[in-house]
Amino acid sequence: LTGDRMAITAMRTRAGFDADEALRWAAALAAQSLHPASRALVQAAPAGEVVASEVREIAGQGLEGRVATEPGAPPRHLRLGSVLLCHAPELPHATSAVHLADEQGWAASFALDECLREDALPAVGALQGKGLQVQLLSGDRHAAVERLALRTGVDGSRGGQSPEDKLAHVQALQQQGRRVAMIGDGLNDGPVLASADVSFAMGQGAPLAQSRSDFIVLGGQVSAVPLVLALARRTRRIVRQNLAWAAAYNPVCVPLAPAGWMPPWLAGLGMAASSLGVVLNSARLARW
Repeated sequence: LTGDRMAITAMRTRAGFDADEALRWAAALAAQSLHPASRALVQAAPAGEVVASEVREIAGQGLEGRVATEPGAPPRHLRLGSVLLCHAPELPHATSAVHLADEQGWAASFALDECLREDALPAVGALQGKGLQVQLLSGDRHAAVERLALRTGVDGSRGGQSPEDKLAHVQALQQQGRRVAMIGDGLNDGPVLASADVSFAMGQGAPLAQSRSDFIVLGGQVSAVPLVLALARRTRRIVRQNLAWAAAYNPVCVPLAPAGWMPPWLAGLGMAASSLGVVLNSARLARW
């Protein structure tokens, strides 16, 4: 449901401190780092070049350096990173946060969260629209999983799930008579993907997950899952139509030929027409 990058979801600054200015300063330091949180700051920063120098990394804490905040003004000594490094207040309800501090102390805080895939919300909505219940099982922290479930509108969520927990939950649903389709991409999703009634692995997922799945979504697009289910339902409907036609045609027409009421050429023509009708009916799937 989430991509491989983070995004800023909220900001707080000390009184009198401009939010855009704080973000530009933080991005100047963050540009020297490859951390996902740093990349999120750089991508969100407003236009305007701010240069950082003498940047050094403080292991496990963040970055510090000198930033030329205004032309002709002496550079400011800034720190970017953890609560301890910046002496910052905790951000309530934040999955993770990065803080900025200057010579006067804490200056700004940036709440970060994972970016939803563009097709995550439409995919969940499409599955629910087909009468399916959507659940989220994740090994991440309960609070983060609940927050993601709320953002995507899934029907239920479970955080802190080990591979054994996921497998037990799916098996419990199956024992209740449920049919379970499982979507996963992690190395530890292999057992539960193999146990589900039908399983999907993302194209960028672990090879083990792909080897245990019925379908591999090559583009990594979650929206492919409701499309596959829609095609499966339509295929089943076409198959039933063909079987119904065969069940109606054969009992009526087959006895007529031995009884002499249908000449051989007409029986052959009727059988050919019946087969052609079944093929044309099935061909509608390709058009859809």
